[in-house]
Amino acid sequence: MNSALLKCEHLKLCYAAVAPIDFELLSGEVVALLGENGCGKSTFLKTLCGLLEPVSGVVSLLGRPLWPVSKNTWAPRERAKAVAIVRMGGVACDRMTVREFVGLGRTPYAGLLDGRTQEDERIIDDSIALLDLRKFANRWMTELSDGERSRVYLAQAIAQQVKVLLLDEPNAFLDIPRSRKLFTLMQELAKAHGMGILVSTHSVEYAEKYGDRIAVIEKGRFRCERSSEARAKGLLDWTM
Repeated sequence: MNSALLKCEHLKLCYAAVAPIDFELLSGEVVALLGENGCGKSTFLKTLCGLLEPVSGVVSLLGRPLWPVSKNTWAPRERAKAVAIVRMGGVACDRMTVREFVGLGRTPYAGLLDGRTQEDERIIDDSIALLDLRKFANRWMTELSDGERSRVYLAQAIAQQVKVLLLDEPNAFLDIPRSRKLFTLMQELAKAHGMGILVSTHSVEYAEKYGDRIAVIEKGRFRCERSSEARAKGLLDWTM
């Protein structure tokens, strides 16, 4: 049985009128998060990675508390080795190449003076290859299209080697072939590395095809069901 990597209990979000949330993200699974704009999806993701403090409730990451803060709470550097959030609306870095940006994913593991090992360099190269970015590796980030840049953001998170990956509309700027490849990659990463992936998306078709479960925030309620049962149980009625 797959273990729970991330768990929230009676979680009350700030800035979002959503009833308390109970949810577990398991190793080896992809969960698609759906809902209308402004329903609280991004707020939920930011809370799960420690960027936003909830009003109340508990969030546990790999069995240790993330919220509420205590002596046993994750330190930022440790947390960055366990969970990462990828937001596609990030600001491009001036005078930084794609490889340099992806390399930032190794920062939590860096030693004195940000020293990199051969293993770090290998992981960076592998992450670039995985997202089909080798031909862009030496280009400036500011020269990339939105779609190309979104793949770089994901490559950086993969280089970070986290167990929990939170994605905020990763295919927003991708064409159909790249979107399909991205969701297939998420499935492969989750299964091969025991990762838990929670992905916010507006693509209902991809959620049903590639997600193990579908979570929906609608009318102030959070619901989650197996993808094969989500439509029959009414989770997708709001899309009609």
